[in-house]
Amino acid sequence: MEMVSKNQPEQREMKDILSKAEDMHGHLGPFLALGVRMSLAGVRNLETKEGNPQLHTKAELIYKVPFSCMLDGIQAVTKCTVGNKRLTWKESKEFETTFILKDNGRRIVVRPKPTLIRELRHKLESKPSDAALRQLAFDIATRPEEELFNITPK
Repeated sequence: MEMVSKNQPEQREMKDILSKAEDMHGHLGPFLALGVRMSLAGVRNLETKEGNPQLHTKAELIYKVPFSCMLDGIQAVTKCTVGNKRLTWKESKEFETTFILKDNGRRIVVRPKPTLIRELRHKLESKPSDAALRQLAFDIATRPEEELFNITPK
């Protein structure tokens, strides 16, 4: 039996979440999966639920594919979108997303570890196949949260 981190959804639940995100986004890749995992961490740390209308997100990232794919992962999980004005983003060389509950002001910042971003950049340099991208996405989706992120209250 595979061990699951206490901060990680079960494998079957994660496959369902990724499938929904892929349907919305159009394909499955590691930065979509990273946005999904960031959002799950933010929602859990704020002790709220996905789709809470009080939840707002502010993403900072390089606004260029593949990095911008994280935005769709965030939207798929949180239901915060550009259209409902609960997702805002700004161009940055650093990567982080702040999850905010407007009713009580609580905030959590989720930052992918710099080593993870370097690893993904390196793996994407070789222009992997769609199958390899999917495998890399599943790898990100199933890694323990503590290997992926630094999470801090703000």
